[in-house]
Amino acid sequence: MCTSVGDNRLREHGQLLIVGSCVRSRYPDILEQYAAADGGYFVLEVCLEETHVNMAAYKIASMVKYADIRRLAVLTIDGSPHCVQAHLAVQDIKNHFIDGLEVRNYVIEKGKVYQISPESIKRARHLSKIEASLSSTR
Repeated sequence: MCTSVGDNRLREHGQLLIVGSCVRSRYPDILEQYAAADGGYFVLEVCLEETHVNMAAYKIASMVKYADIRRLAVLTIDGSPHCVQAHLAVQDIKNHFIDGLEVRNYVIEKGKVYQISPESIKRARHLSKIEASLSSTR
């Protein structure tokens, strides 16, 4: 989160990959693969155990707007109550502030990457809906 919103590398890439900071140490090969995808992303690491989600979201929104980011991807560890906030924050940024932004969400579970749909991100905010869907399958 120490990257300036005016950093020229953001404009040069035109796309941003937000990763939980623990991804680099736990899954460096996966991080390298996703950072190089689609012509290359500027990688921004964030740990939402250390940085409040509101501060991170404001910084991300500012970067996207000022640097004219067209595509944003989020790659985190699945199951982390902190990392899930990155997905929620980015979806909010897209829905409420930067409509034309292309967003992709990925999580890593036991070394395997899963793409997560916007509907899953939305549902993650509503525990009552998740409970209802689980109750209907019991």
